[in-house]
Amino acid sequence: MNVGRSRWYRICLMLFIMYLVAFVDRSNIGMAAPVMVKSYGLTSASTGVLLSVFFWGYVITQVPGGWVAEKFSAKRVIIGALIVWGAMAILSGLMPTFNSLLTVRFIMGLAEGVIWPAFAVTFVNWFPDEERGRAITFSEMSLPISSLIMAPLAGWMIHTWNYHVMFILQGIPPLIMAVVFGWLGSDSPQKDRFISESERQFLAEHRSTGAKETGSLLDVFANYRIWVFCIIYFLWVTGLYSFGLWLPSLVKQLSSSGIEAIGLFSAIPFILAALAMFLNGRWSDKHGNNRTWFVAIPLLIGGIALVVEHFIGFNMTANMIVLIVAGIGIYAAFGPWWAWCMSFVPRNQAGPAMGLINLVGNFGGIVGPIVVGIAAHGKNLINGFYILGFAMLLGFLLVVFVAGRFKIPVEKRSGTSVDGEITTV
Repeated sequence: MNVGRSRWYRICLMLFIMYLVAFVDRSNIGMAAPVMVKSYGLTSASTGVLLSVFFWGYVITQVPGGWVAEKFSAKRVIIGALIVWGAMAILSGLMPTFNSLLTVRFIMGLAEGVIWPAFAVTFVNWFPDEERGRAITFSEMSLPISSLIMAPLAGWMIHTWNYHVMFILQGIPPLIMAVVFGWLGSDSPQKDRFISESERQFLAEHRSTGAKETGSLLDVFANYRIWVFCIIYFLWVTGLYSFGLWLPSLVKQLSSSGIEAIGLFSAIPFILAALAMFLNGRWSDKHGNNRTWFVAIPLLIGGIALVVEHFIGFNMTANMIVLIVAGIGIYAAFGPWWAWCMSFVPRNQAGPAMGLINLVGNFGGIVGPIVVGIAAHGKNLINGFYILGFAMLLGFLLVVFVAGRFKIPVEKRSGTSVDGEITTV
């Protein structure tokens, strides 16, 4: 029976576009950084602070954003965030001083911080267990694709005009998406006015059965599994955002090319990263909830590549090969990761739990860029990248030897939980 695919062609597509726009606005400062160093007279350490200040705000609103989205409306949370971060993205191009720019980027982080927890609630409401890995992977493919689009586009805009114009132009799409999502988006299939009755019934019959719908926000904080996932994600994100934000500056060190060429070179590692995300997400869905190795192996590959990069010197070709491999490892695990995390919490805790994991994890977005900046003795960024590699390798070990041993809650057909844990990963 054809049940319709509105959840894919409309809901998931909009989530993908919104996350794509979010990561463009979040990471375009990495492309502007080599130019801003001169205009603001920044050191490597102060550049690291500029690259990380977004995450100071981002981590604050994760759990509150998830709670509000779960309690009231994920749709309204998303629309409000789009408006605020779009305005702050535009203001990034208008700030006259370094401190005012830091303030605007901080507020932008506050707004974007509610996005992923609200998305988590939307994924749980709109996608059955067997589809969720693919849905999350599709949305999170926006991470490498955003860099693939943003780096050359931002390079061209900066070369053609300046980084001020680049910030302003790239801040307009979130405002457009606020209008589009307000018209076409919905909190759940039950409230949606465009979905077919057959698809609505299909989704009602295939609601998530990963865990019973009981518990409270306090249960999220008391769940030791969630805290293990928090630590793993922190180690992973320390490498993730430092890699993306510092990559244009590293490419500038390795090449004497102009800003447009730097944008093109910086986009290369994300091409295969997007493909790896897609394939890994599909493979993980075919193995149900057994997603451990679909998370662990990419972290291992990314960690080894970043460590190896430290020892190959300033050869441009060798560095680009290693950075491409690192990009594959860093990004490939995202779809399986979030589907795996969600399998350990009840539906009514998905938003706060994912918000807490994202909160702790994104402290890595604060720590990583600063660590790379401080470790760049003599402005040699290669000195800092291997530290990111060790962080990801430690995350790999925790996935295999700790989280990989967790048992996933399941329900009987009657709908009651069987001791909360019986199926092993």
